[in-house]
Amino acid sequence: MSNPERAREPRGLGDWRRERSAAFRRELFPYLRYVAQSGFALLLAAIGITLLAGYAGLLSDMPPAWPADVVGVALLFFAAVYTPLRSYLQPADTVFLLPAETRMMSESLGPALRRSGGYGALRTLAVFAVFAPLYAKAPVTADAAPAQPGVWAALAAAFSLLAVWNTYAAWQERRAAAATARLALRFARWTATLLAAAALLTQPLLPAAGFMLLAAVAVSLSARLTPRHRLPWDRLIAEEGAARRRWLSFLGWFVDIPTEEPPAALRAWIAWIADRVPRSPRYAWHFLYAKTFLRGEAFGAFWRWSALMAVVALFARTLAVDMMVYIVALAVGGLQLTELGRIRFAEHASVVPLSSDGRRGAAAAVVRMAGLAAAALLWLDAGMPYLASSPFWWLIALAVALVWTGWLLPRRVAAKDEEDEL
Repeated sequence: MSNPERAREPRGLGDWRRERSAAFRRELFPYLRYVAQSGFALLLAAIGITLLAGYAGLLSDMPPAWPADVVGVALLFFAAVYTPLRSYLQPADTVFLLPAETRMMSESLGPALRRSGGYGALRTLAVFAVFAPLYAKAPVTADAAPAQPGVWAALAAAFSLLAVWNTYAAWQERRAAAATARLALRFARWTATLLAAAALLTQPLLPAAGFMLLAAVAVSLSARLTPRHRLPWDRLIAEEGAARRRWLSFLGWFVDIPTEEPPAALRAWIAWIADRVPRSPRYAWHFLYAKTFLRGEAFGAFWRWSALMAVVALFARTLAVDMMVYIVALAVGGLQLTELGRIRFAEHASVVPLSSDGRRGAAAAVVRMAGLAAAALLWLDAGMPYLASSPFWWLIALAVALVWTGWLLPRRVAAKDEEDEL
C-alpha cells in the first residue's frame, strides 16, 4: 500500500464503531419517553401476560391435536434465521474507509459478526428452553422428545450452532455481487434452516444433526462458488439506512420526528391499485398517498406483519389464540398505517401545485381502505373456522375491527396536529 493511502487510513476503527453506536442511541433516547407515556409498554405487558397465561394453560391441559411440531419449527426457524448486522456506515464513509478495508473487517465488522452470532445462539437457546416443556408434553411430539438430559443438551447445542451458522451464511449472502445470487442464497439458507429445524424436532438426533451439517455445507459451498465482494460496502450502507428508517418509523408512531427519505419499491403486484384512482384534481392527493403508500416502506412493514399474523392464526387452531392474534394484528397494523399521515411530498410542491385542503382527508381515506381490507382478510383467516360454533364473539370482533380501522384510525390521521405546509 502506498504512503498516501496509509496516511488516509482511519485509526481505531473499533472506537469509531462504538462512537457511531453511542451517537445513534443518543439520537433515539429523547423519544423513548414518549413511547413509555403512550401506553405501548402496558400493551406489551398485557400481551406478555396473555401469552404466559396461554402457555400455562397448554402445560396444564394440552390438547391432543395441538401442532407442537409446526409451532416449534416456526419459532426456532425465526429465532435462528434472524441475523441483523449494524455497521453504522453512511454513504460518505466509503471515501475514507476504502483504504482501510482489511482493518475495517478485522476491527469493526468482525467483532460485530461475532456478537450477532452470539446473540443469535442465545436467542435460539431461549426460545428452545421455553418451547421444550411443550415439546415434551404434546402428544404429537412426545415420542420424538429426548429422554436423557444429555440428549436435551445436545439438541439445544445443535439449535445454537444452527443460529451461528445462519450468521455466517447471511454474511456470505451479503457479499454476493449480484442481487439474484443474494436472493438465491437467502432462499437456500432459509430452506436449509427450516428443514434442519424440522429434522431436529421430529427425527432422531444423530441423523438430524447429520442432515443439518450436510445442508449447511451445501449452502456454504454454493456461496463460495458465487462471485462475491471482499467487503459489500453498498449492501451494508443500504441495510444500515433501512435499520435507521425502521427505528425512526417506529418512534414516529408516538411522536413527530424527522425521518429519512425511504426508497421506492416497484411492487407491480399491488401498486396498480393506485392507478384505479380517478384522474381528476379532486382525487390528486388520493393518488399521491395511495401510490406512495403502496410503493413505500410503510406498506412493506404492514403487509409482512399482516401475513405473519395470518400464518400464525392459520396454524394456531385455538379460539383464544386466534382471537388474540386478530386483535394484536389489527392494533399493531393500525399503528403502522398512521405513519402515512406524516408524509409531506415537499419535493413535489413546485411541479404539482396542489391545495393542502384535501391532504389529510386523502391520507385518511387511504388508511381507511387499507385497514378495512386487512381487517376483513384477517377475519376470514382467523374467524371463519369458528363461525359455526361461536359466531357471536367473532361478529363482535369484526365490528370492533371495522370501527377501529374504518373510523378511529382515519379520524386520528385526519385530525393529527401537524403543519399543513408542503
